[in-house]
Amino acid sequence: MVATRSTTEPNAGATTDAVAPVDAASTAVDRPLEMRAWLRERIDGRVGLGVGIAWIVLMQIAFALEPASNHEVPVIGLVLELSMYALLATMIAGLVMQQRFGLVASLGAAVLATAASIACPVTGHHTFGSWWFGQMACVLALVAISAYALRQRASAIITTK
Repeated sequence: MVATRSTTEPNAGATTDAVAPVDAASTAVDRPLEMRAWLRERIDGRVGLGVGIAWIVLMQIAFALEPASNHEVPVIGLVLELSMYALLATMIAGLVMQQRFGLVASLGAAVLATAASIACPVTGHHTFGSWWFGQMACVLALVAISAYALRQRASAIITTK
């Protein structure tokens, strides 16, 4: 349905002083500042410990399921792996510092691990087999754990003293 009223005119029931003009320049400046503040929010140490333990356990299971390969790792695999390890280093730093950016890095690394797991049989590095379903379950569990921890309200995951 198309609106017949102009978007610039005030609402019929609203007073003119209730409608404030939005300054596009100020909102563009505020967004990065809000994002920085959000990334630096403190998280509970137990959340960071849980995410870290999940990474250790699930990645060990995923690596144990992967069969030996006689083929070289393709270039895309190397790019994904190096990017994932950079994000893992960022994740560790963020979780040790108990800041939310560690959870963002965890989610990014989990997505890259999922992409690498998909790329393995697609590029021919490994043959497709039942191991792949177990590995996909592990990396998708990491995505879910990271996303769940990230979506928690700051007040729910801040350590109370």
